[in-house]
Amino acid sequence: MITKIKINGFKSFHNFEMSFTPFTVIAGTNASGKSNLFDALILLSKLAETDNIKRALSEQRGEFLELFTMYDLNYHSDMMEFEVEMLVNKKVKDAWGNEAVLKYTRLRYHIKLKRFINKSGLDDVELVYESLVNLKKNKDDQWVQYIPKIYTENWIPKVEGNRGKPYLDTIKVNDIDTVSIHQDGSKGGSIRHIPLVNANRTVLSSIDTVDFKHILAAKEEMRSWKFLQLNPDDLREATSKNNGEDEISQTGKNLAAALFRISQNNIFALGEISRKLNQFLPNFIEVKIVDDKENRQYIIKLIDVDKKEYTSRVLSEGTLRILTLCILEYDEEFSGLLCFEEPENGINPQRVSTMLDLLTDLSSDFSDDQAPLRQVIVNTHSPVLVGNLMKNYKNDELKILWFSQMRISIINVDAKKYKIENTKIVLSEKTEQATLFKDRVTFSDIQDYLNMGKFDVIV
Repeated sequence: MITKIKINGFKSFHNFEMSFTPFTVIAGTNASGKSNLFDALILLSKLAETDNIKRALSEQRGEFLELFTMYDLNYHSDMMEFEVEMLVNKKVKDAWGNEAVLKYTRLRYHIKLKRFINKSGLDDVELVYESLVNLKKNKDDQWVQYIPKIYTENWIPKVEGNRGKPYLDTIKVNDIDTVSIHQDGSKGGSIRHIPLVNANRTVLSSIDTVDFKHILAAKEEMRSWKFLQLNPDDLREATSKNNGEDEISQTGKNLAAALFRISQNNIFALGEISRKLNQFLPNFIEVKIVDDKENRQYIIKLIDVDKKEYTSRVLSEGTLRILTLCILEYDEEFSGLLCFEEPENGINPQRVSTMLDLLTDLSSDFSDDQAPLRQVIVNTHSPVLVGNLMKNYKNDELKILWFSQMRISIINVDAKKYKIENTKIVLSEKTEQATLFKDRVTFSDIQDYLNMGKFDVIV
């Protein structure tokens, strides 16, 4: 679960920071920078597993140079950095099935990437700084206020004393920037050193054993981040058995195979999913998964109150989106962060409230310490979704609303002043957490936003 992020030098972000709860909505008009935040999270997720930083950057939206903040025409930052605070699960497992229990579940990861021109005269990038530390519970971790006190130690175990050494740190060795790796539980304080000489992958991505359990936990957390951009054509597809995939993809492929797997692991799951769907779409009373052995595929069918059957091929986009969220809730293999861009797309405005309730059900409330950590971040331009959130969840501090705005600022870089267009994501001045931040959106701004959707709500 990501709890805070700082970004500098990436796309429209300059000295940017914001915090997250288990359910976070970011609202704003088009071109306000909402998608850029998701791009930053996608990049961090890729950096946690890729063996090539430049390839991870090349998979981003935009040209290489455009990924670095533009201070003025044709003048871009030569450094981008990210700092992420996380709450991770108490147990971690490596690729060989070895498990370990963490001493600390609150971690902070910091990374810096530098742009340069290589010997071939081409734009290139290298890792110049990387660190991972545990957050001290009583010193620098205000976020724990979001966990009810009776559950705090379930998620953040009490530890006698505090670890003094970072898990990853960047130091100078023979005048070369070097990442030092401190092994967990090593009595002698065993340290490995990796010189950063044109480093083209992160050290975090290279760790794959529980010998470095806290580093592995941070890596697995970031790798688990899921980004939904559901495509109705992919959602409607039956799943071929030949592809061997049973996890719902970013666009919604493999939905039928995922449902079949869930039904095999839990004989009650189909009934629970059927009841969940019926709460929101009363016309449908049953969800079925058909094992079409002749054609080697799985097919989803819905049965309505008149006992008529409909395959996923003929269902509306809105119905399929709601069904997908119902399935995800009962998927025991789904954990971590789910980022959902504009979930209102393809949904009748009268069903947006339904979509919002399903999304909130997917996020953790910390009451069950045996359940996986689940988090949902939504970006939206829908005043209807915003209005429903403010109306139905205004007293729930685990569900917060931010507003994204593009602002013009004057900044100093290398003793020169530049006009920069940068993203600010700010809280409502009526929000209790807003007192922690300098920038806030006013009541009148919120009302203007809601009026775009003709949504009546008292805020």
